[in-house]
Amino acid sequence: MEVRPSAVLRHVTALLTLAIVYTAAARAGLLLDAIAGFATLVWAPTGIALAALLLYGLRLWPAVFVGALVVNLWTGASWLGASGVAVGNTLEAVAATLVLRRIPGFRMALDRVEDVASFVVLAAGLSTTISASIGVASLAVAGTIAPSQIAVAWRAWWLGDLVGALVVAPFLLVFLSDRRLTIVPRRAAEAAVLILILLSINLYVFGGGALGTESLEQTYLVVPALIFAALRFGQRGAVTALIITTAIAVWGTVGGHGPFTRPVLHQGLFALQTFIAVVTTTFLLLGASVAERQRAEEWLLHAREIAEQANRAKSDFLAVMSHELRTPLNAISGYVELLQMEIAGPVTDQQQGYLTRIQSSQQHLLTLLEDVLGFARLETGRLAMSLQPVIIYDAIVALEGMLELEIRKKGLTLDRRIPDPSLVARADPEKLRQILLNFLTNGVKFTPEGGRITIGTERERDMVRVWVTDTGIGIPSDQLQNVFDPFYQVDRGPTRKYPGMGLGLAIARDLARAMNGDIWMESTPGIGSTAWLTLPAA
Repeated sequence: MEVRPSAVLRHVTALLTLAIVYTAAARAGLLLDAIAGFATLVWAPTGIALAALLLYGLRLWPAVFVGALVVNLWTGASWLGASGVAVGNTLEAVAATLVLRRIPGFRMALDRVEDVASFVVLAAGLSTTISASIGVASLAVAGTIAPSQIAVAWRAWWLGDLVGALVVAPFLLVFLSDRRLTIVPRRAAEAAVLILILLSINLYVFGGGALGTESLEQTYLVVPALIFAALRFGQRGAVTALIITTAIAVWGTVGGHGPFTRPVLHQGLFALQTFIAVVTTTFLLLGASVAERQRAEEWLLHAREIAEQANRAKSDFLAVMSHELRTPLNAISGYVELLQMEIAGPVTDQQQGYLTRIQSSQQHLLTLLEDVLGFARLETGRLAMSLQPVIIYDAIVALEGMLELEIRKKGLTLDRRIPDPSLVARADPEKLRQILLNFLTNGVKFTPEGGRITIGTERERDMVRVWVTDTGIGIPSDQLQNVFDPFYQVDRGPTRKYPGMGLGLAIARDLARAMNGDIWMESTPGIGSTAWLTLPAA
């Protein structure tokens, strides 16, 4: 396979860039009171190397080795000691990269809690022990570190690498793994104000602004700004706020300012880096939690939009089909009436019976289609309401005439319990008629021959109640909550006895709620049911 010169040039450039940056950052850290000259508590190269290998591949490991070797030789280590330190630093970055890449679905943006937890424990916590152990051992063998300094040097080395991994690597990973950055003027201004506030607070706490009153309690002043950064800007806000805080805190402590100042610099840096490690872990987790919540909200919003589109498409389809099917049904009804009028010739009694059955079936199918059309209109929000005062008594009387034939055919008794015939509700007359007709037709349908149906009204404060009670088959208690679901039927199965689509009560409830009222059911199997309607009084 031929390798293009441009690819080689890019790779060499990447190696040189990483080696130079690594060396510069390492030299700066080693100048800060490193124990035995090499075990420093401020070690950004760990984060730089880890981020570089995760983002651009393990092929950059030679740059880490060269950078570590050069800086340690520059500082005065022997070839043996410098080589051992370089090997340890390289293995640290390589091991962390390999472990993190083996985690299923690991995201370098660190926008999941499990990714942050894995990064903190495996990369920052465990892999850094490799560098500390190999580096201290190499320098001890070379005679650079005295036996009495091994424990202190290892602790400082590990903590410096730990904080470098926690602070520097997340900042680079979060911003370089996804370089898409949408800048909204309002958000940009908010971010600028936040940075100014963060700088001011950190300079006050760590930069000597609180002269004479410096105490560890002052460090809590930084926490609200860190919380706000994570909540408002997610993981990018968290890592930016953390690296600003760390940089100013280290600068202040080195300069002899702030609550972590000690007589010996490395003692103050040890206290500071311990604080930084705890704070960084906390706010990385908070930033990931915020990112997860934002993704969940976006997913729910997207799912809602898809569901609404599907619902509209379904409703439009039902509406179109209802209209298309209603047209031939109306034609059937018209031709049946012409035949019954004997315009085309005489019709026998037997033929009249057939025509009556055709007309009855046509009316039943038309009712079903009207239910579907009404449901589709409700679903798409196309139902117009004309709320006005309606006398409940008049609406009930008008419905009795429509059901009189069916009531007589089954030998049912229809009672009225209307103590106040002048009771007025604020409703749409047509929608109120549809709801009450559904109540009464359900009572007629599910009540055996010889049963009783009662319709009544009552006033309760500023609401009007209308109820219909029957002595029908009743509804099991575990199904009462489902009777208002579209297409739900208590009598289900291929051998069901009672016709219908199960849309009547669903439509009735939506209509009632559209008129600022409501509907509910009470029922006892084998005894009967009561349907309640409440509407605002006029």
